[in-house]
Amino acid sequence: MKFFLWGSEKLPNRPKLLDLFQGLLGGTLAILTLEYLTIYSSSYFIMAPFGASCVILFAVSQSPLAQPRNVIFGHLISAFIGLIFLKLFGDSIFITALAVGCAIAAMQFLRCVHPPAGANPLVILLTASQVNYDFSFLLFPVLSGSISLVIIAYAVNNLLSKNQWPIYWLAFFNDKKKE
Repeated sequence: MKFFLWGSEKLPNRPKLLDLFQGLLGGTLAILTLEYLTIYSSSYFIMAPFGASCVILFAVSQSPLAQPRNVIFGHLISAFIGLIFLKLFGDSIFITALAVGCAIAAMQFLRCVHPPAGANPLVILLTASQVNYDFSFLLFPVLSGSISLVIIAYAVNNLLSKNQWPIYWLAFFNDKKKE
């Protein structure tokens, strides 16, 4: 059984030093910026799933999951679904699970899958008893924070990488088939 044979898989290549530095710099700068924006403004710019977004933005920036459309709309859509479920159905364990499933399906359907965004309904529904959520949460921290992450990723990824980032921005209609 191949599953139990340790060492039979091939690990990915070890990242280059510049790639490690890009992840270190990008993640640090992004979270530090969101924290300072939160401290020096009257609004929140940061939430826990943004840490995972930084991993994707700075460690695998060429992935479709790391493109601005996916980061911004993935977070926005999944947080919206979390808020809708909270307002309509409350915060039971079944509703929480269903909200995450619906967020995943919506991101797939709208072609903006961003795995860290799948945590947004969890953040909303698991903390609903401590936080009074309203739809302004979509602006601060969800939209403002995800746009800030994209701006920082643009600067860091294009400064340090030989690959241009992003591969695409916010394309909505790209279904034309090449003949």
